[in-house]
Amino acid sequence: MKKLPLIILAVCVMAFLTMGADAGKTYKPNDEGFIVNWLVLDPIKLPEAAATHEEDSQKEFLNKEFFKGQKEATPKDGDKVTVDGKERAWHARPTDDDALSFEDFADDITNSLFMGVAYIICDNDMPDVKLAIGSDDSSMWMLNGKEVIRVYEGRAVDKDQNTSPALSLRKGMNVLCFAVINGDGPAGACARFVDKDGNPIKSFTVSLTPPEK
Repeated sequence: MKKLPLIILAVCVMAFLTMGADAGKTYKPNDEGFIVNWLVLDPIKLPEAAATHEEDSQKEFLNKEFFKGQKEATPKDGDKVTVDGKERAWHARPTDDDALSFEDFADDITNSLFMGVAYIICDNDMPDVKLAIGSDDSSMWMLNGKEVIRVYEGRAVDKDQNTSPALSLRKGMNVLCFAVINGDGPAGACARFVDKDGNPIKSFTVSLTPPEK
Protein backbone atom coordinates (compact mmCIF):
# COMPACT_ATOMS: atom_id res chain seq x y z
CA MET A 1 0.00 0.00 0.00
CA LYS A 2 1.44 3.34 -1.09
CA LYS A 3 2.00 5.84 1.72
CA LEU A 4 0.78 9.44 1.47
CA PRO A 5 3.49 12.10 1.49
CA LEU A 6 3.72 13.73 4.91
CA ILE A 7 2.60 17.15 3.66
CA ILE A 8 -0.59 15.70 2.15
CA LEU A 9 -1.27 13.73 5.32
CA ALA A 10 -0.82 16.88 7.40
CA VAL A 11 -3.25 18.84 5.20
CA CYS A 12 -5.85 16.06 5.52
CA VAL A 13 -5.51 16.02 9.30
CA MET A 14 -5.86 19.81 9.51
CA ALA A 15 -8.96 19.73 7.30
CA PHE A 16 -10.51 17.06 9.50
CA LEU A 17 -9.81 19.06 12.65
CA THR A 18 -11.21 22.24 11.07
CA MET A 19 -14.43 20.48 10.10
CA GLY A 20 -14.78 19.16 13.60
CA ALA A 21 -14.29 22.60 15.09
CA ASP A 22 -16.83 24.20 12.72
CA ALA A 23 -19.36 21.48 13.47
CA GLY A 24 -19.32 22.37 17.15
CA LYS A 25 -19.19 26.16 16.75
CA THR A 26 -21.94 28.33 18.22
CA TYR A 27 -22.80 31.97 17.69
CA LYS A 28 -24.34 34.69 19.81
CA PRO A 29 -27.20 36.97 18.76
CA ASN A 30 -26.15 40.55 18.14
CA ASP A 31 -26.50 43.41 20.63
CA GLU A 32 -30.19 43.82 19.82
CA GLY A 33 -30.86 40.10 20.10
CA PHE A 34 -31.15 39.41 16.37
CA ILE A 35 -30.08 36.03 15.01
CA VAL A 36 -27.29 36.75 12.54
CA ASN A 37 -26.26 33.22 11.54
CA TRP A 38 -28.59 31.14 9.38
CA LEU A 39 -28.65 28.18 7.03
CA VAL A 40 -30.39 29.27 3.82
CA LEU A 41 -31.44 27.11 0.88
CA ASP A 42 -30.76 28.20 -2.70
CA PRO A 43 -33.86 30.11 -3.92
CA ILE A 44 -36.85 28.29 -5.39
CA LYS A 45 -38.42 30.02 -8.38
CA LEU A 46 -42.18 30.56 -8.26
CA PRO A 47 -44.71 31.52 -10.95
CA GLU A 48 -45.55 35.20 -11.40
CA ALA A 49 -48.91 34.71 -9.65
CA ALA A 50 -47.01 34.38 -6.35
CA ALA A 51 -45.95 38.02 -6.52
CA THR A 52 -49.37 39.48 -5.64
CA HIS A 53 -48.75 39.15 -1.85
CA GLU A 54 -52.26 37.85 -1.29
CA GLU A 55 -53.25 34.73 0.62
CA ASP A 56 -55.21 33.33 -2.33
CA SER A 57 -52.12 33.31 -4.54
CA GLN A 58 -49.37 32.59 -2.00
CA LYS A 59 -50.91 30.17 0.49
CA GLU A 60 -50.23 27.12 -1.67
CA PHE A 61 -46.51 27.94 -1.80
CA LEU A 62 -46.15 28.42 1.96
CA ASN A 63 -48.02 25.14 2.49
CA LYS A 64 -46.28 23.17 -0.25
CA GLU A 65 -43.69 20.49 0.47
CA PHE A 66 -41.05 21.24 -2.17
CA PHE A 67 -38.85 18.29 -1.20
CA LYS A 68 -39.36 15.11 0.79
CA GLY A 69 -39.07 15.61 4.53
CA GLN A 70 -39.10 19.42 4.22
CA LYS A 71 -41.21 20.04 7.33
CA GLU A 72 -38.86 17.98 9.52
CA ALA A 73 -35.64 19.00 7.78
CA THR A 74 -32.62 19.68 9.99
CA PRO A 75 -29.94 20.51 7.41
CA LYS A 76 -26.30 21.42 7.79
CA ASP A 77 -24.07 23.55 5.59
CA GLY A 78 -23.58 21.84 2.23
CA ASP A 79 -26.55 19.47 2.43
CA LYS A 80 -28.47 19.19 -0.85
CA VAL A 81 -32.08 18.57 -1.81
CA THR A 82 -33.83 18.23 -5.16
CA VAL A 83 -36.65 20.63 -6.05
CA ASP A 84 -38.40 20.41 -9.41
CA GLY A 85 -35.62 18.18 -10.70
CA LYS A 86 -32.90 20.70 -9.77
CA GLU A 87 -30.39 20.24 -6.97
CA ARG A 88 -30.24 22.99 -4.37
CA ALA A 89 -27.86 23.35 -1.45
CA TRP A 90 -28.05 24.73 2.07
CA HIS A 91 -25.45 27.39 2.87
CA ALA A 92 -24.27 29.05 6.07
CA ARG A 93 -25.19 32.73 5.70
CA PRO A 94 -23.89 35.16 8.33
CA THR A 95 -24.90 38.82 8.26
CA ASP A 96 -23.40 41.95 9.77
CA ASP A 97 -26.85 43.58 9.92
CA ASP A 98 -29.99 42.75 11.85
CA ALA A 99 -31.54 41.27 8.69
CA LEU A 100 -30.38 38.85 6.04
CA SER A 101 -30.43 40.41 2.56
CA PHE A 102 -31.10 37.62 0.09
CA GLU A 103 -29.75 39.63 -2.84
CA ASP A 104 -26.32 39.50 -1.18
CA PHE A 105 -25.95 35.83 -2.13
CA ALA A 106 -28.53 35.10 -4.87
CA ASP A 107 -28.40 36.43 -8.43
CA ASP A 108 -32.12 36.20 -9.19
CA ILE A 109 -34.52 36.78 -6.30
CA THR A 110 -37.63 37.85 -8.24
CA ASN A 111 -40.67 35.62 -7.66
CA SER A 112 -38.64 33.35 -5.39
CA LEU A 113 -39.08 31.48 -2.13
CA PHE A 114 -36.28 31.35 0.43
CA MET A 115 -36.04 28.85 3.29
CA GLY A 116 -33.88 29.32 6.37
CA VAL A 117 -33.04 27.38 9.52
CA ALA A 118 -31.22 28.20 12.77
CA TYR A 119 -30.70 25.95 15.78
CA ILE A 120 -31.36 27.83 19.01
CA ILE A 121 -29.56 26.43 22.07
CA CYS A 122 -30.81 27.29 25.56
CA ASP A 123 -29.24 26.41 28.90
CA ASN A 124 -32.67 26.27 30.54
CA ASP A 125 -36.34 26.24 29.62
CA MET A 126 -37.48 29.75 28.65
CA PRO A 127 -41.27 30.09 28.95
CA ASP A 128 -43.39 33.09 27.98
CA VAL A 129 -41.16 34.46 25.22
CA LYS A 130 -42.21 35.75 21.81
CA LEU A 131 -40.68 35.57 18.34
CA ALA A 132 -40.48 38.99 16.66
CA ILE A 133 -39.78 38.98 12.91
CA GLY A 134 -39.49 41.12 9.84
CA SER A 135 -39.71 39.94 6.24
CA ASP A 136 -39.69 41.16 2.66
CA ASP A 137 -42.21 40.02 1.55
CA SER A 138 -44.70 37.42 2.87
CA SER A 139 -43.39 34.80 5.28
CA MET A 140 -44.09 31.82 7.53
CA TRP A 141 -42.14 30.97 10.68
CA MET A 142 -42.00 27.69 12.59
CA LEU A 143 -40.50 26.77 15.95
CA ASN A 144 -39.90 23.10 16.77
CA GLY A 145 -42.24 22.02 13.98
CA LYS A 146 -45.12 24.33 14.94
CA GLU A 147 -46.15 27.35 12.89
CA VAL A 148 -46.01 30.51 15.02
CA ILE A 149 -46.24 33.38 12.51
CA ARG A 150 -47.65 33.74 9.00
CA VAL A 151 -48.05 37.02 7.13
CA TYR A 152 -49.11 37.92 3.58
CA GLU A 153 -47.84 41.37 2.67
CA GLY A 154 -45.66 43.20 0.18
CA ARG A 155 -43.21 45.29 2.18
CA ALA A 156 -39.61 46.16 2.97
CA VAL A 157 -38.05 44.24 5.84
CA ASP A 158 -37.93 45.97 9.22
CA LYS A 159 -37.52 44.74 12.77
CA ASP A 160 -40.48 43.48 14.81
CA GLN A 161 -43.06 43.78 12.04
CA ASN A 162 -44.89 40.75 13.43
CA THR A 163 -44.81 39.09 16.84
CA SER A 164 -45.91 35.59 17.77
CA PRO A 165 -48.16 34.65 20.68
CA ALA A 166 -46.32 33.65 23.85
CA LEU A 167 -44.29 30.48 23.37
CA SER A 168 -41.56 28.49 25.08
CA LEU A 169 -37.97 27.74 24.19
CA ARG A 170 -36.98 24.39 25.66
CA LYS A 171 -33.71 23.53 27.32
CA GLY A 172 -31.24 22.26 24.71
CA MET A 173 -31.77 22.68 20.98
CA ASN A 174 -34.75 24.35 19.30
CA VAL A 175 -35.30 24.44 15.54
CA LEU A 176 -36.38 27.80 14.09
CA CYS A 177 -37.37 27.86 10.40
CA PHE A 178 -38.65 30.45 7.95
CA ALA A 179 -40.02 30.58 4.43
CA VAL A 180 -40.07 33.97 2.69
CA ILE A 181 -41.73 34.72 -0.64
CA ASN A 182 -40.28 37.65 -2.57
CA GLY A 183 -42.08 39.27 -5.45
CA ASP A 184 -39.91 41.98 -6.98
CA GLY A 185 -37.06 44.13 -5.68
CA PRO A 186 -35.00 43.54 -2.52
CA ALA A 187 -35.77 40.69 -0.13
CA GLY A 188 -34.74 39.74 3.39
CA ALA A 189 -35.69 38.53 6.83
CA CYS A 190 -34.83 39.12 10.48
CA ALA A 191 -35.80 37.52 13.77
CA ARG A 192 -35.22 37.80 17.49
CA PHE A 193 -36.84 36.59 20.68
CA VAL A 194 -38.29 39.09 23.15
CA ASP A 195 -39.69 38.80 26.65
CA LYS A 196 -43.24 39.69 27.72
CA ASP A 197 -42.24 43.36 27.95
CA GLY A 198 -40.70 43.41 24.48
CA ASN A 199 -37.09 43.40 25.64
CA PRO A 200 -34.65 41.40 23.47
CA ILE A 201 -33.50 38.04 24.81
CA LYS A 202 -29.83 37.27 24.29
CA SER A 203 -29.23 34.39 26.71
CA PHE A 204 -28.97 31.70 24.04
CA THR A 205 -26.57 30.65 21.35
CA VAL A 206 -27.09 29.67 17.72
CA SER A 207 -25.69 26.57 16.03
CA LEU A 208 -25.67 25.65 12.34
CA THR A 209 -25.14 22.00 13.20
CA PRO A 210 -28.34 19.94 13.45
CA PRO A 211 -29.24 17.85 16.48
CA GLU A 212 -28.06 14.26 16.50
CA LYS A 213 -30.71 11.77 15.39
